[in-house]
Amino acid sequence: MKDNLKSGLKRLERLFQIRQTYVSVAEAGVKTAEREVRRLEADETKVTGNIQATQAGIAYLQTTTGQDLHTGERYIEALQVQRKQIQQSLEKAETNLEQKRGEWTEAMRDQKVIERLQERRLQQYEREADVEMQKSQDDNTIARYVRTRLKG
Repeated sequence: MKDNLKSGLKRLERLFQIRQTYVSVAEAGVKTAEREVRRLEADETKVTGNIQATQAGIAYLQTTTGQDLHTGERYIEALQVQRKQIQQSLEKAETNLEQKRGEWTEAMRDQKVIERLQERRLQQYEREADVEMQKSQDDNTIARYVRTRLKG
């Protein structure tokens, strides 16, 4: 029985290490997704700033030709298209981030379950080892008692 528990503990340790790897990979996925969200948010802010700056530039031009106005408006339209694409990418990145966080949470939960199971098995192994040691000590004590009775 003790050997079965010992091999079971070794298997649990390997499983714990595998789950630890899953947790690390999931955590790395979360960090990557968070960086992507932050990058896209910064890009959106930058494009929005460019739109506002261009609009302000057009509004405050003293001498504006029709060509300048038309070029500015086309540039603003291009920036708005770019901003819309960034917003769509940002939505996808945020969805991906939530998914990665869910995977990470699930991996952490699985790891905790295995950790508790490992602790219980280790306690069971130690109890059985203690029982086995006690039996051995009892056998030795009985053997000494019998030897002293036979001699005496």
